[in-house]
This record gives sequence, C-alpha cells and structure tokens, in this order.
Amino acid sequence: MLKKLVLMLVLAGICGFRMPAWGSDLQQIADALDVSTTKTFQFTGNGSMFSLGQSTSPAASWPRFFVKSMTRIYDFTTGAMRDEVVRMAAESPAVGPEQQTITMVNGEHAWNMAGKDTAPRLFEANERAHQIVISPHGVLRAAFANNAAVAKKTIEGRPMTLISFTDRGKHKVVAYANEQNALEKVESWYGHPVVGDMKVVTHYGPYRDFAGVKFPTKIIQYQDDKPTLDLTVTAVRANPPVDIQIPAHVRSDPVPVKSEKVADGLWYITGISAYSVLVEMKDYLIVVEAPHGERRSMAVMAEVKKLVPNKPIKYLVNTHHHFDHAAGVRTYAAEGATIVTHEVNRPYFERAALNSWSFDPDRLAKSKKKPVFQTMGDNMVLTDGARSVELYQVVGNTHHDGIVMAYLRKEKVLIEADVFTPLAAGAEPPKVANPQSVNLEANVRRLGLEVDRIVPIHGRIVSYSDLLAVIGKKPAPAKK
Repeated sequence: MLKKLVLMLVLAGICGFRMPAWGSDLQQIADALDVSTTKTFQFTGNGSMFSLGQSTSPAASWPRFFVKSMTRIYDFTTGAMRDEVVRMAAESPAVGPEQQTITMVNGEHAWNMAGKDTAPRLFEANERAHQIVISPHGVLRAAFANNAAVAKKTIEGRPMTLISFTDRGKHKVVAYANEQNALEKVESWYGHPVVGDMKVVTHYGPYRDFAGVKFPTKIIQYQDDKPTLDLTVTAVRANPPVDIQIPAHVRSDPVPVKSEKVADGLWYITGISAYSVLVEMKDYLIVVEAPHGERRSMAVMAEVKKLVPNKPIKYLVNTHHHFDHAAGVRTYAAEGATIVTHEVNRPYFERAALNSWSFDPDRLAKSKKKPVFQTMGDNMVLTDGARSVELYQVVGNTHHDGIVMAYLRKEKVLIEADVFTPLAAGAEPPKVANPQSVNLEANVRRLGLEVDRIVPIHGRIVSYSDLLAVIGKKPAPAKK
C-alpha cells in the first residue's frame, strides 16, 4: 500500500492530478486499469475503420476499410500518439493493394509518415489528441487532472458511474463505468474545422486480462453519427518504450506555402498537399480549394496578397466536401468570399455553420457572420468579361457525387482534385487504370474541352498526355 501511495503521489505531481480520497468511485475505476503506473500504453487489433470526412456524398457513411492490423501507442506524459495501420479499401470498387499508414500527434502538432517523408497535418491535431483523452487510461488521467464530477445513476436498469469533465477547454467528456469498474462508453466532443463541435461516441468492452493487463477486447466508435472504428483488440502492452518526437520542419513550419506561376494571372500555391490555385480576374481574385484548416488558409491568403496586392478574393471554389479539401472553407467565408460549390455540398456546410463552435472557435464563429454560398449543378461560369473560369461537375465519378473541376479555356488548363493524381516523374503507369482517372478523361471528352495541362490539387503540374498514359490511351492526332 505504501508503494502504491508513493506512485500515486508521484503521478499527481507529474500530471497535476487532484487526488480524491482512497476508496472513491473514481479511484476504484482507475485502480482497475492500473492508471497510476501506466505512463505509456500500446494495443494491436484488426477489424474495420472508416475514413472520417471522405464519404462519396455528405449524406453517405464514411468509406470502410478492412484493417489487417492496427497498432496504437499512447504516451500519456507528453500527450503523444502513434497509429500504424495496414488496411485495404472495402468499398466497391476497391482500388489498389494493401496500404500502410502511419499517423502521429504530439501536443498541437500532427503529421503523417510515408517512408522517410513527413507531412504536417495540423488541421487533424484536435481529432488525434482527442483519441488520447478518450482512451480508457486517458479518460481517468484527464478526469483526475480536471477535477471531474462523479455521479451514480441507473441507466436502462443498470447502476452506472458517470464521470464528467472538460479537458483544458478543448475536449468535453462524459464516461460511463459499470459495477465492475470498467468503462463501457464515452460520449465526447472536440472542435473540428469543418463540423464544429464534433460528437464522438466510443464503446469499450468486454474487458479481459491480457497477461496481467486489463483492457477491452472491442472498440467501436462513431463520429458525426457515423461509424469510424470497429476493432477487435488482440494484444496489449503496458509501459512500452515510446519516443514520438515532432519533426523539426513540422514544429517550425506546420503550414508551408510556396507559389509557382502557371500562366499570366494564374498561380499554383503549394507547400503541403492538398494545394490551392489562384486565378486573377480584372477586378477580383478566385481561389480554387481551401485545404488543411484555418492556419493553412490564412497562410495561403497572405501569399495571395503578396502575388496580387490590390484585389479582393471574391470567390472560393470548393471542389467537394471532403475534410482535407474543405477544412479552410470557413476561413474564406470569414474574409467575405462567396463559397462556390456543388449543390449537394451546401446543406452540409450550412448545417455545420449552425452547430456550436465551443471547443475550437474559428474566425467565422467569432465574427458571427453567415457564410455566403453560390451553388452549381452540372456547370457554372465565373467571368469578368475578359477571363472566364468554367466549372463542371465530374459526372459519374465514384470519388464524390458532386465533385467539381475548373477549366480555363484560353490557357487550356484543367484544375482537378483527387480524381487524377499524377505519378512521380519517370514512374511506370499502373497495369490497371484507376477508374476515377478513366472517368475524368471521359468527362473531358464529353464536354469537348481542349486540355494542354492539368493543375492537380494533389501531385504536380503535368501535360494532358500524362493522364492519357496512365489510362492506356494515346493522344489524339494534332489538328492541321
């Protein structure tokens, strides 16, 4: 008992816990998981995961992936987490082999790894940090640190202990523990750049003893009322060695911005994929795409002002509602830009605008402005009489029901997102063509567009012949 008391006092000093009296309900639940001695934790499982914010339409479920293995490591002392997942698309048509993804968070910084390359994902930091707080051990640690309210209630005929708190003003949590002192469910909220206060419901259990370590064998989670995780836990490890260091460039420049002139009055704004495109009109500016959240969008807008100092951004063209492409939409709305998007996306953005924005209020929420939308069906033209930006729905594409591409007729430039990502220079074309790329070429033919170059929101600027090469088609003979 003396050893345990010393450990608990050390934990209280490190983490700022307000220790309740021995024998309290909260303490008993924490003791059941050995929270006082668990500084790091790892679990491995398999099952299904769902790609948050990547549905084929705002009304559809998040797309499902089969998870061959998922290993998640928490470092509760630093607020860090690492996920390594091997998965395969479960939706029809499934494209490509198994994928390995490695995602990390440490404090307010998030990033992805692909080989030796690291890519900042600042706009996803809140969601990843939230997963630490609502983990079984994380809930109890945060409950002590935030002086949680604890109450007994009977729910559906069963006595339950409710643990309620708000963690550092960023995460609201209501956790439910049963008579065996096991956490069964966690209802929680965090601030999301598209949705606002995102509700998360996580179910844990049944619990089992993994060689002396108690942990749930099942984790099922919902975000925004749609499933995001259904995992069977196969192995756990308490206090594994963990070293999740923030890469220097992620810490110093989490929203890098570069620009490249494509043609007169046309710039490619890169630095971190997904990208944006700036189009200069006679009296105003158009920006195509607002990815990666508010800070990234503010950095892009600063670059826009350097490139064209004396013209306002009148329109922000959103190609589709996917979170990596739409996380900065509200930033442009706060600056007074009209949001141009397909009509299937508008109700989703308007519902988000009506949500509460308590946990990470953005510039639009603070301004109390209402976003202004201009929606399109099959097509729309934005023109000043001298230059036109033609917008077309990419009809029949499986990536998104209302995805939009932009075409500049004079320059013969096509701007598109997700439906074609150019290969690295010199890479061999795939043996089986991506059906989304095949569909893009079919839409270009359907509309009779003459395209010389493609400016993609992911990838690099390429000639139209690059698209034809990856789908196994030869360029049409030159016109005489």
